[in-house]
Amino acid sequence: MRSAILLCVFVLFGYLTNAQFSILPKVGFENSLTSVEMNGFSSFSPTGYNLSPQAGVRLDYKNKQLHGPFIGLATTRSIVKFNFSDPATAISANSTSRGSVQLRLEGGYQVSTKPIYFKKAGSSNKSSEIYSQQNLERTSCGKYMMRRSCGNKAASAAKAKAAADKGSWVRIQPSVGVAYIPFSPSSDINTKMQGTQTTYEYNAGNWKTALLGGIGFEFGKNDQRTIMLSFNYLKSLGNLASENITTASGSKPINTQLQSNVSGWNVNLGIPISLNKKKPVAKTEVIEKKKYTEEKRCGQYRIQYRSRCMQ
Repeated sequence: MRSAILLCVFVLFGYLTNAQFSILPKVGFENSLTSVEMNGFSSFSPTGYNLSPQAGVRLDYKNKQLHGPFIGLATTRSIVKFNFSDPATAISANSTSRGSVQLRLEGGYQVSTKPIYFKKAGSSNKSSEIYSQQNLERTSCGKYMMRRSCGNKAASAAKAKAAADKGSWVRIQPSVGVAYIPFSPSSDINTKMQGTQTTYEYNAGNWKTALLGGIGFEFGKNDQRTIMLSFNYLKSLGNLASENITTASGSKPINTQLQSNVSGWNVNLGIPISLNKKKPVAKTEVIEKKKYTEEKRCGQYRIQYRSRCMQ
């Protein structure tokens, strides 16, 4: 049992070592639409679309296949305070105001494509001429050392630089997830007294959970990620049940039912910060082979053979 646990820990550690972690600070704006429905009639929006600035941060995890989960924080301002005194005329006689900024938690899963390069690197048809040189040098009486080398350091360096300079690219990253507001108004309807008149305040759009969906465009150059542009859609799911207000007209009670809904979209711009250390680039070593031969008699000779290698 202990060996199995150690094996699982070892496999998980190796998996996480090859994964990519990054932090994405982001800023942008959110455009939310809060609608109110009274007594089952058609819903209406008291304020229309509400545009507000948005800030957030997200932690991404990607495996070798370039997909994985994410968690984050973001601001939102979707609550509309709907104030009225007479439920019978609330649709036409009301006043509205924006709610305060709230903090929401986000989590989900993201898939990323491979880099799509804007310009393909041109392939060179010119063949580099690399010469192979074989030298036979006398080191001592009766012994010779043969040296052979083939290479072109300037051409190799140029080729390595061309391989590293891949140009600018973009990755397409669709995602899906959920949002959750941990701190929201505990009551959707608040009652106030203004003189002898009772007024009501309805916190429309006081959602607790919502569905997220979006698409991101990650831009970069060579092996460097530079900027992230994302478009996301939000649809409220929970904590938007019907609320009832009971008033009296003479001796007859009147029941008013209120319900709200929220949808919206946002645009964010962020700079990804990688949390993984870059692996050192392995250096290519030139290995020189030596071959020793013996000469039957003592003499000073130097034989040089030069041939052409094609790359």
